[in-house]
Amino acid sequence: MGIPAGLHSLIHDPEGAELIAMRVRNDAPLDNADHQLPRGVLFLLSEGLVAVETARARIIAGPRSIGWLPPHEVHSVQSFGPTAGVGLFLAERQCAALPAHPAQFEAGALAALLMQRTLDWPPGAALTPPQRRLLQVLLDELAQAGTQSPHLPWPRDERLLAIARALLANPASGRRLEQWARFADISARSLSRKFVEETGMSFGQWRQWARLTQALEWLATGSTVKHVALSLGYDSVSAFIKAFRLALGTTPAAYFGSARRAPAAQSPFAVHFRGDPDAL
Repeated sequence: MGIPAGLHSLIHDPEGAELIAMRVRNDAPLDNADHQLPRGVLFLLSEGLVAVETARARIIAGPRSIGWLPPHEVHSVQSFGPTAGVGLFLAERQCAALPAHPAQFEAGALAALLMQRTLDWPPGAALTPPQRRLLQVLLDELAQAGTQSPHLPWPRDERLLAIARALLANPASGRRLEQWARFADISARSLSRKFVEETGMSFGQWRQWARLTQALEWLATGSTVKHVALSLGYDSVSAFIKAFRLALGTTPAAYFGSARRAPAAQSPFAVHFRGDPDAL
């Protein structure tokens, strides 16, 4: 079913309830159109994968992270496979302790449980003093967790941005740095220097994360580890698994498997979306 009209109006009311929590499920792909909300959004996936793209970065959020979008951030959301989780829509006055830019946090056990707990709070109702304290504990947990990858910052220089877009479109490309420099009509030295200055990553690191984000998208839609490894140009499946583990701290199979084995409890306020971009 779609979003009830009452919840639409609550979410889009910047002066309304401090927090609106709902369970989100998308069986169909999300509409990838740009949109923005007057509220900050925290989202925890228990199933599937989403890519959130803004003017500043492309962020991949899976079942091992808590995503964050600040109020008024123009963004698009693309889903890979059926997705399910919890969405918290925070009034702007509750967002001061959270980053002013899109981010994601490690989904620690306490933070995940607190997000689940908010599903029992009636949407639109004023928070009670105990509920407000629990919300503060959640914000404190996120502040201590720190942000994590996979997160691909977009370079500002148009030449570098063209390279980044081309890399993301074809992460298996075997072009060397010097060849990419010729592609964008920039010197290899300037390419290396400006990539670090504008993204905080070396060119090689950015390319590695581009490959890993593509891997996550393919894995979420059912591709085998072998197919992903070979399609991305890795010499072997074991080389891909090693790179994946070094970057994300787990194997490709375990990354999604843990969430599938332990689905979150359902809520009386569950909402099933079908391709609605306001899901996140």
